[in-house]
Order: sequence, then C-alpha cells, then structure tokens
Amino acid sequence: MAITYKVIYKNHCTPQEQILSNGRYYLDSDCGRKLTGNCETSASLAGAGSYNANLVVADNTPSASLTSTSKFIFIKNTGGGSGNDVLITLDNSNYLILLSSGESFASEINTSAVVKANCASDEDSTIEYYAGR
Repeated sequence: MAITYKVIYKNHCTPQEQILSNGRYYLDSDCGRKLTGNCETSASLAGAGSYNANLVVADNTPSASLTSTSKFIFIKNTGGGSGNDVLITLDNSNYLILLSSGESFASEINTSAVVKANCASDEDSTIEYYAGR
C-alpha cells in the first residue's frame, strides 16, 4: 500500500496600525481580532522537493533562490549563529516577511516565485526550509 503524505499548516496574523509616524503599533481598530485559518497544501511530497536543515543566511548577502518551480515553501529561523532576525522575499526585491528566532512561515506559492532570505542585522543567522513541488 502506498503511503500518502500531505502538509497541514496553520497561519495567523494580527492586523496592526500605526497612528503616528514612528509611533507605536496598536491592534487595527477595523478588525480588532486575529485572523486565523487552517490550510492543507496540494503540493506533492512523494519524493519531490528539497529540504535544507542548516542554511546560513549571511549579513547583507541575499541567499540563492530557495525554490525551483515549487508550489509550497516552509521556512523557519532556527536562530543559529547569534539568532538574528531573517527577512524573506517572495518576489526577489521586497523583503516584507520578518522571522525572529524560532518563528516560521509556510505558504503555497506561485511556481515562478523567487524566494530568498537575508539577515536583518549585522550578523549571520541560520534557517531551515522545505520547498515542495
């Protein structure tokens, strides 16, 4: 009997707003609560994809592309080195996702996405990632 693998993951976000420039952030008054959801990816896990358990993300040097015609990406900042924040881009230019030590990101993505990681400070950090097709 063939074994069927699947990835089930959960996302959540807390919408925030900044009332004054350079001021503190507050919960978004329009939402007022967390947005959550469970997801199940359709990416194939049967021998397809790539996994790296110990990729060093260097200061001011974006990593090589973490994906290759992938449909799913999982990235975790394992906090290796000095445990600095890691920035993630899905379009090779806008680093909009910030992962502190121990945090992770998972999502289905467009197969043409160019996912890269960059250290957010002056020292290196370490990530683990899985890119599934």
